[in-house]
Amino acid sequence: MAVTPNEGERQRTDVAVAIAAGAGAWEATQELRGVPGVRVVTTPRHAAVLLVAGTIDDEDREPLQRVHDQLPHPRAVVAWRPAGAARDVPAQVVDEDLDAVIAQVHRSRSVVIAEPARGARDLLPDTEPNAWRGVGPFGQGGEGMMGGTPYGRPMTMTGDDRDGLALDQLDLVLGPFLDPLPGPVTLHVTLQGDVLQDAELTVRRARDEWFGEPADPDLRTARRLLRRTAHGLHVAGLDALASRAAALARTVTDDADRAPLARATAGLCRRVRRSGLLWTLRGVGTIDGGDAAQRWRHRIATLTAAIDGSVSGAAPSAEPSAVEAAVVGMTLTDAMATLASVDALQPDAVGVQT
Repeated sequence: MAVTPNEGERQRTDVAVAIAAGAGAWEATQELRGVPGVRVVTTPRHAAVLLVAGTIDDEDREPLQRVHDQLPHPRAVVAWRPAGAARDVPAQVVDEDLDAVIAQVHRSRSVVIAEPARGARDLLPDTEPNAWRGVGPFGQGGEGMMGGTPYGRPMTMTGDDRDGLALDQLDLVLGPFLDPLPGPVTLHVTLQGDVLQDAELTVRRARDEWFGEPADPDLRTARRLLRRTAHGLHVAGLDALASRAAALARTVTDDADRAPLARATAGLCRRVRRSGLLWTLRGVGTIDGGDAAQRWRHRIATLTAAIDGSVSGAAPSAEPSAVEAAVVGMTLTDAMATLASVDALQPDAVGVQT
């Protein structure tokens, strides 16, 4: 029997949601950060509901299934206009706007709480990604007694650092559905401690425009920048401001009154400047002559101008190779802050399906 929570129940319940979104849908999903009763979590292990949105490339089918299976039972899955590999995940499909998604998230959560047997089952077999025995001289797949990925868990291997010292190195693949990353991108890194010794960034290409965007190009730019601002503030640990930016993004529509919208945007930008974020990002992640603080200032200025109706067109895209060069030598935290400060990334031609 389906269970439908009443309005009061919805408002009291804080549903933890993990997001796995395609390139065309990722920005729209950031508006969930400003929705009362929904909490976007940084790991699927803390989520009750998985939101799969937009077109997922075939090459991301297995990562999507792994994210799905990391949610604890009983789990629920909601798919927002799914296409590609996203259709392979059993889910309650929503083709309407974010309000319908939010309602379905609460509805699906209530159903699996009332009837845990109706929760989503695992998609992958309960086996290790690779065997311990029979791979490499000691079974771990590396050299000597180090390296390799026993049972799918990477082990460190020694390598020279920038000072010529032989220190442990760990190769990791971050993404494509990792909360701090700006969209479905994959970052292959080699870490020594928390410092990136090498980085390779792959950016997924959006298959189509997301629906429901403002027809006015300035407002479309403003809404997109507010979503990026919400994500960037979240990465910086400023979740209250992130929620405010996300909520403001939802109000940017073609029939919105621009005067109160401009006041609210100015207030948000003022709070961002006073938060100390720009000061902490000085000298971090220089790309094409500008650091992360300068990119944030440009984002704020462009956002304000867009609300006033004086900016049109898409923001310039950063080349993945330029971002890779910028983040090598950084701590992982600064690398994520650098990525979050970029308004647009040029999709990588390598590995992109057409």
